[in-house]
Amino acid sequence: MRELAGKVAVVTGAGSGIGRGMAVAFAEAGMRVVVSDIERAAAEKVAAEIQSSGQRALAVQTDVAKRASVEALAERVYGELGATHLLCNNAGVFVFGPLDEMRDTDWRWLLSVNLEGVVNGLQAFLPRMKAQPGEKHVVNTASVAGIRAFPNVGIYNATKSAVIAISETLRQEGARYGLSCSALCPGAVNTNIVSSDRNRPAELESSNPAASPPNFRDMLTTGRDPLWVGRRVRHGVQHDEAYIFTHSDTRGWLDARLDGMRAAFDAADRYGDG
Repeated sequence: MRELAGKVAVVTGAGSGIGRGMAVAFAEAGMRVVVSDIERAAAEKVAAEIQSSGQRALAVQTDVAKRASVEALAERVYGELGATHLLCNNAGVFVFGPLDEMRDTDWRWLLSVNLEGVVNGLQAFLPRMKAQPGEKHVVNTASVAGIRAFPNVGIYNATKSAVIAISETLRQEGARYGLSCSALCPGAVNTNIVSSDRNRPAELESSNPAASPPNFRDMLTTGRDPLWVGRRVRHGVQHDEAYIFTHSDTRGWLDARLDGMRAAFDAADRYGDG
């Protein structure tokens, strides 16, 4: 989707971090931006920032874990702006700790936001987008954790792997409707995701909370600027990239994973028919 000016972008989790970076980057390209976030004040602040630059922005409080909330977002977008040319399912949360110490509430929270939040976005917007004429694009925020499993973030790894699979599927299925899809796989970015439990529902509170280690927080603090990431995503959309990576030095992680898989196939060949 080369031409962005005048088109509509919807970004969830846009009140801060990568979401804000995308919202601002799309506005720079002349898009009308819907700034969606569970925190109303944060969404309104980003929308005001965009409006001060002369572009139109609409702030909408949305809980992506709730289908009705995302449906309401879609209704408002189409009611006020008439279309969605770019949908960015970006909202995400994070917990830290070994798998055997994770509780049902930890699984439920991350699955409801990181995975079901993407599903809810697709269910609410795809039928409308498919019916629109012209090019359309979806960006689903995954992570390099979707291609390499890191210790102590097992639930996060699982959700981001699933988001990559969904994105790959949609890229194939959407082609007949002029709809493409990219999986955003960022590495370390300077965001406040480690404090995402500020929005954790009371009924899903962890009975065994574990703080992220200082070195992990330091890695994020020194990570990429979210606005840089937003502009990187904009470039990826305009060039229809299936995967949008932010750190070229993480390629070795993918190579190592593929090498392990190739070795496993070789082992299967040696085993033969049993």
